[in-house]
Amino acid sequence: MNRKKAVVTAVMVLICAMVFMPLSADAQKSPKGAKAIFDSGDGASVRMSSGAPAPSAPAAAPEKYVGISYKLALLKPNGDFSIVPKTRTFRSGERIKMLVRTNRPGYLTIMNIGPTGNTTVLFNEYVEAKQLYEIPKSTALKFAGAPGTEKVMIMLSGNPNPIGGGQSTTVAGGPGSVPPPPAAPPAMPPPPPDGQMSSAPPSMPPPPPGPVADAGSSLPPPPPMMIANSMQGSKDIVVEDQNKTGYAVISPKAGWKPSAKGTKDIILENDARDGSNYGVVPASAIDEGGILTLDLKLKHR
Repeated sequence: MNRKKAVVTAVMVLICAMVFMPLSADAQKSPKGAKAIFDSGDGASVRMSSGAPAPSAPAAAPEKYVGISYKLALLKPNGDFSIVPKTRTFRSGERIKMLVRTNRPGYLTIMNIGPTGNTTVLFNEYVEAKQLYEIPKSTALKFAGAPGTEKVMIMLSGNPNPIGGGQSTTVAGGPGSVPPPPAAPPAMPPPPPDGQMSSAPPSMPPPPPGPVADAGSSLPPPPPMMIANSMQGSKDIVVEDQNKTGYAVISPKAGWKPSAKGTKDIILENDARDGSNYGVVPASAIDEGGILTLDLKLKHR
């Protein structure tokens, strides 16, 4: 009998230990995958690609991440939308919207660069975290004209992006200069009719209270087409996901070129189930003046 009691007691002790034991190391790990990091804002602690080796520590604090998520929605003739992959080849006359979110507040600039290099600013505003923005507002993008590749650049920064303020339509190879953003931007013009995108950009709201970091140069930024071309020519510091979307950290201080810093720490993920695409990078890359930039290429025939 005593032996039986001893066995029962041992079993009860084991059960209590299992119930009250601390979380395992796996449960305490930082979230993995771009979607999980985007949703939580935290990820595994990393060393910036061009930084010095991190000193050894018993337990590294989670790294803060900033990221962009987007979907492409195809407008059906009956007015409904369906989410489609970026790899789809679009036909003339089809209309789409972009559904974009960021996981922290910041300045979001979105531009369309046509096959001939004509540039249109689709969105250029201060955005709130986790809020879904339809791009463009109150209308849709319509594929028209000669077949080719439509480029869309999505840029997220901690400071106002001068490339979107006062941007005029430019053509690849043309002289095109971009003036700095106006001190007091005009009121937002009414949206153009569906399928007709105005070359006049939306105005940039004033930054929130607090200090604003210097962009690093008083010179105007280059035309968007030059930035897009620099991403294509910098394959060693531009990361591509499985849909051939290029992700990079653009450095205004380095002449608006992709920067090596943080590139190896970009985490990407495509969710085929709902068409979501995620790209996250350590927040320090943005806080130090960098601009997380996505280069989408949409095929049109």
